Amino acid sequence: MISLEEAREFVLSVASRREPTIVPVAEALGLVLASDIVSGVSIPPFANTAMDGFAVRASDVVDAPVSLHIAGTIAAGQAPSHVLQPGEAMRIMTGAVVPEGADAIVMVELTSVDDDKADTVLVSAPVPVGNHIRGIGDDVTPGDLLFSAGDVLGAGHLGVLCSLGLTEVSVFRRLRIGVISTGDELVDDGSPLGAGQIRDSNRRTVLSLVTSAGADAVDLGLVRDDHRSRHARRSGFVRCGHDNRWRINGRLRLRKIRAEAPRRYALDADRD
Repeated sequence: MISLEEAREFVLSVASRREPTIVPVAEALGLVLASDIVSGVSIPPFANTAMDGFAVRASDVVDAPVSLHIAGTIAAGQAPSHVLQPGEAMRIMTGAVVPEGADAIVMVELTSVDDDKADTVLVSAPVPVGNHIRGIGDDVTPGDLLFSAGDVLGAGHLGVLCSLGLTEVSVFRRLRIGVISTGDELVDDGSPLGAGQIRDSNRRTVLSLVTSAGADAVDLGLVRDDHRSRHARRSGFVRCGHDNRWRINGRLRLRKIRAEAPRRYALDADRD
């Protein structure tokens, strides 16, 4: 038996750095970044409203309640051409471009429109300059370091990459690890136990741990302690195309591990 720290040091001593690969952002969840992500754009790319309401000039509503002429409506995705004049307001939807001339947003809850005067809005309270406006680059500016090489990409990372306009990203592909159990005493098919036999639970546990750690786990099954089974095991290793193979058995011989690992990248895990 060796300690966890010794096992970790041993694995790291024989591990080699993987070559980066380019994958679509849609397939990068859980992968490790191979290079830094530096923004080349501003987010947001234009001043927009964080609320439904009315775009106004803050100086026009200092003495609220006041009535303003409704000069138009701006929906998200539209590019307004009207320049807001003193005494005017424009209906605006969340995410829409703030029109030139406006410097604040009055949320719709602070306004009312009389059916008899549909072109006039009553603003009930003053608002400061910049109210509910998301300015250009408020979140991200060009040159910002957003993510570093070695970061594990989660759902939030992928959303930001899409906001940058990236469709591909440089990552390290997942390790492919084959896991095998050996021993005549093991049973894994649900059949009744014979004398001296036990259920093979460790392989499933290790496979699950490999998957939860972000690698691709390949179940190479249970191998009996005979020459034919061991030959089949070696064939399975080849078909797996694994980066590492982990063998779960009843005894761990450290000298054998050290002799085999640099050549075969094998790790024996003691089950006792």
